[in-house]
Amino acid sequence: MSHSPLLMLGLLLVSGLLMSLLASRINMPRIAAYAIAGLIWSEDLLGGVLALDMTEWSQPLTAISLAIIAYIIGGSITFEQLRRLGKVITFCTLGESLGGVFAVILAVYFYQPVIDGSVWVLAAVLGVLATTTAPAATVAVIHQYRAKGPLTTSLLGVVALDDVFGVILFSLMLVLVTGTSFNDAAISSGIEIFGGVGLGVVIGWLLAFLGHKVRNQSFLLPMVLAALLLSQGVAEWWHVSPLLTAMAIGFSARSVYISGGERLFAPVEYLEELVFILFFTLAGAHFKLSLFLQAIDLVVIYIFARVIGKMIGIRIAARLSRAPVVVANYLGFGVIPQAGIAIGLALSLLHRPEVQDIALLALNVILASTLIYEVLGPFATRYAIFKAGEAKL
Repeated sequence: MSHSPLLMLGLLLVSGLLMSLLASRINMPRIAAYAIAGLIWSEDLLGGVLALDMTEWSQPLTAISLAIIAYIIGGSITFEQLRRLGKVITFCTLGESLGGVFAVILAVYFYQPVIDGSVWVLAAVLGVLATTTAPAATVAVIHQYRAKGPLTTSLLGVVALDDVFGVILFSLMLVLVTGTSFNDAAISSGIEIFGGVGLGVVIGWLLAFLGHKVRNQSFLLPMVLAALLLSQGVAEWWHVSPLLTAMAIGFSARSVYISGGERLFAPVEYLEELVFILFFTLAGAHFKLSLFLQAIDLVVIYIFARVIGKMIGIRIAARLSRAPVVVANYLGFGVIPQAGIAIGLALSLLHRPEVQDIALLALNVILASTLIYEVLGPFATRYAIFKAGEAKL
């Protein structure tokens, strides 16, 4: 029996809202509550009982939700903040990314010697996938508690940059495991990254230009959404990074339209909570218990190695860059969540014949660990901004 997507969407929204009421009573990050609400409707729980299938229609919703979140991140960072904290953000991004990569590679390689001749490939794949974070969870917690300060600024910068770094490392990793020429990989990753940024800058400039001309406030939200939808479609068409495109739109629009930049972001804030509910309930609904049980030992190894590696990497990088004490002590707690980018990269491996023997296993590990990160990650981010004294609520 096939159910209407509208019914399933309504169930997710109602469940998310009810769980958020419970979360507010026990001072729990709402994002974790949304992920748990989605889990209730997953295939192994009520979703299987009621034969709910969200795979066909959820991808466009997830994509536009992630684009809106990336747009908000881009608009949260200014040239002044980059000038003041650029060194800290760059060092910490490299530290937490490389720390996660090396820790996961070593842990997986020495723990998983059961795959014939492909252990190092599995280790390399999971190590590179460990680089990326989930900006959606971080932004949601920061906005929920209205956090502001050096830790918050550094955290927003790091979660934006480490996805760029993750795409670069993923391309280089494919050179090693698939035998692709270095020149082809460099050109491919360069087009994906710089093409996405260039496209975003152009659309962001046009958005800021139109923002000056439009006087009716009610037109601003449709204008921003039109820019984001158009950018995501063009990015997919041109095979450039949709996430970097949306981030560049936010950064460019804010930078160009300095005097009235808030006009281009205030309307989106009305949609912010709806976007978070949709994104995280859908993430929870895609969890599969059978995949988790199939590779539970590898999932645990991956989760702990990634967190420990990122924590150590950030502490070292923060000292080298002479970062503020709150950044050195608590930034590592904010880069724990992981979701869309890692899943997207893992899915792309299924179309690579050279890694077919480990692609499905790697995807299972990422899917299983994602839900755990999405539930526990917001608590870690909340802990960080409260300990740093930057939470306003």
